[in-house]
Amino acid sequence: MKQNKVLYIMQPVVLLLLLNLPHCSFGQIKRQFKAHTIAGKIVDSLTKRMIPASSIYLYRKDTADGRPMKTVIGDAAGNFKITAVQPGNYLLKVSALGYATSTEHSININNGNVDLGMIGMSAANHQLQQVDVYHKTPLVQIKTDRLIYNTALDPTLSGGNAADALRKVPLLSVDAMGNVSLKGDRNVRILLDGKPSGAMNNNNNNMADALKMIPADQIKNIEVITSPSSKYDAEGGSGIIIINTKRNSTDGVHGSYSGGLGTRQNNFNGNISIRKSKLGMNANLGNSWSWPVDTRITFDQERLNKEPYIEQETESRNKRNGLRGSLSLDYELDSNNLLISNFNINQLTIQTDNLLKTSYAISAPISSINNNQVRFGGFDWSTDYIRKFQKKNQELNFSVQLSKNNANTNYQSFFLQNNFRPDEKGLNAGANKEVTIQLDYTHPIKKATLELGAKAIFRDIQSTIQVDTIGQDDVYLNVSQRTYNFSYKQDVSAIYSTLQIPLNTRTDIKAGVRYEYTGAEIKAINQQASFRDQQHNILPSAVISYKVSEQLNLKISYNQRMQRPSLYFLNPFRNESDPVSQSQGNPQLAPELSHNMELSTHLTMKKSMLNLSLYHRRNSNVIEPVYRNTIHNEKPIVLQTFANIGETQSFGTNIFASVDLFKILTLRGNIDLYTYHIQPKDLYGNLTHQANKTFINYKTFISGTVDLKKGWIAESFLFFDAPERTFQGYYASFNMWNLSVKKEILKKKGTLGLTMVDPFQKVKNLGSYAKTDQYEQHGNFAIPFRSFGINFSWKFGKSNSQKEKHDSNIKNDDQKSGGESDM
Repeated sequence: MKQNKVLYIMQPVVLLLLLNLPHCSFGQIKRQFKAHTIAGKIVDSLTKRMIPASSIYLYRKDTADGRPMKTVIGDAAGNFKITAVQPGNYLLKVSALGYATSTEHSININNGNVDLGMIGMSAANHQLQQVDVYHKTPLVQIKTDRLIYNTALDPTLSGGNAADALRKVPLLSVDAMGNVSLKGDRNVRILLDGKPSGAMNNNNNNMADALKMIPADQIKNIEVITSPSSKYDAEGGSGIIIINTKRNSTDGVHGSYSGGLGTRQNNFNGNISIRKSKLGMNANLGNSWSWPVDTRITFDQERLNKEPYIEQETESRNKRNGLRGSLSLDYELDSNNLLISNFNINQLTIQTDNLLKTSYAISAPISSINNNQVRFGGFDWSTDYIRKFQKKNQELNFSVQLSKNNANTNYQSFFLQNNFRPDEKGLNAGANKEVTIQLDYTHPIKKATLELGAKAIFRDIQSTIQVDTIGQDDVYLNVSQRTYNFSYKQDVSAIYSTLQIPLNTRTDIKAGVRYEYTGAEIKAINQQASFRDQQHNILPSAVISYKVSEQLNLKISYNQRMQRPSLYFLNPFRNESDPVSQSQGNPQLAPELSHNMELSTHLTMKKSMLNLSLYHRRNSNVIEPVYRNTIHNEKPIVLQTFANIGETQSFGTNIFASVDLFKILTLRGNIDLYTYHIQPKDLYGNLTHQANKTFINYKTFISGTVDLKKGWIAESFLFFDAPERTFQGYYASFNMWNLSVKKEILKKKGTLGLTMVDPFQKVKNLGSYAKTDQYEQHGNFAIPFRSFGINFSWKFGKSNSQKEKHDSNIKNDDQKSGGESDM
């Protein structure tokens, strides 16, 4: 399958999109105007004395009641200058402490700069007692289609990572290994600053490790989108999570440093931001590493008559080291055109050394040593162009992204009983390249808003597998039957359209449809595995919101989503370093499809808030691991493969509440209660004892934050996840207790904190269970978890007296605003 096939499909799609755009819009794009400036001086109307640090807002005249297109701060002498202004009619508003707001009407720019001279402001004598009140952003905000957790406002996260931050977000849960679930479903799409990241594409099942490399100090907020519109990619059966990092938009030089040392993990991160007029730069570099961690894994399998069959004990030592860096540049061509380019790099090394003791039935144990090293590394580069028009909310966005990531797994196994099987070593070297091209257009039609867009993704994944076993004279010889090249190519093209209409002042409806074509080709040379597939999916979505009052809102939504299997599920490579438990992908997996319905309400009061949702999810072609017993090298093994096992249904409710008490205490609590019901296909019905049964799962957390005044803050955070049901059993339950204390230092430019995790529990035992038609198996993963840490953060900055805020901000299709007021 070649990329020109998808390009051929995309040609009429893009043409259709362009024909739908109003001709006046492209007329505006073709006309290039010289940018101009507006200058002036703010003075007292009576004394003519300069007024320093006044705020100057520039509006387009037809949108004066909306958001200003530019904002600057006057210098110490009262002078101001607004640059990069296109010809047109504008409105200027000026405000200063102690003065009534001054408005200069009918500023018309044709072919020259505008100097307004002195703008006089009258003292607001009758308002001398007035105090400016600024809206305080809450820690948790509820929008029409999403929940926002403002991580930057949570001081107790300093020194942690993205996984720590996600644990504190309502609707989400993160298990001990870092796997993220949304309303009990792991089929979730995670984006970084609204874009896919090669480090978190799940093709190598390393998303949990990638999250640990992102410092919480660099996260601005986390958005959880449970009702994605048709503008969003269809990936992510349960929804989308967007991790937005901090970006500075103020003129001058700013920076920060944060770091943490602990008994389990350590990290440091540095950031610097430089902005001068129309050009801005932001750079970040961070490192995270762990001390060696000793774990113990036990596994036993018995026949249904309780006769022992396989037993294994593994003592393991694991350590990791990761590096992450980013560079972002943005340039404002003029007031209507903006360019943004981002470059991210990532690298992670995980070293694991194992000592295994394996027993078959009642035979003597067989000992082996297994060493594994996994290396991930790559980059993401993207460039975005945004064009705004004179008409409010009319925008054109064009985006291109290139991602390239490598993943290499090396293992070596030594069997201490020479007659058991020969020593071996293996290599799985993979390279993943992904190119994305996207076009989005937004056009207002009176009070309604129309969105149109097209997208193409070209994925090319290559993997080389080589296995050698030791022969005579201790020389390693290649095993041709297990050596091959694996190729996976996938092309995705999509078009969408959405229409948002306010039916009245209380009711708003947004509906849309998305079409996605998926073409995939899989080849495994020497394995006689070749497979081609094409999928055509039409995915509708709709959201109706109703504003009962200023405090109470209702919402009902429906959408269809899908989850394409990643390389981790498709790759037929089998790592045989473990003589008992092995895993192998299935190249013929089909995408998982989901239907989601949700009814939610959120209520806000002066010092409290409540969000309640009821939801139903039905998944078809569900992808789950399937355990089978087989014979390999004349010995029994447990082989984990993956299959589209059937259909699951889930009914659930989520409740989140927050309340402020006594002006110093904030309590928050969340509970997610849902069912798991599976209807397997006939082919897999005999492999599970859970068919057509309904199980209840729950996940909950509670936290309390105390403001001890004088810069001291303390928090306690406790959460518990019940065992997660699977096709043949369940994953381990998990709980954690976190205590932290933080103090502001260095004139509030720095913080110093202490963190304790499970101070009274040194080791956690994470049990798992599975039952097939012939065997029953138990597993336990004992991992040291108690930890103590100290963290430090410091920020610096030197701003010019005149600051300009860049309201233009590229938003990929996954960054659509919710359109509702904060809760």
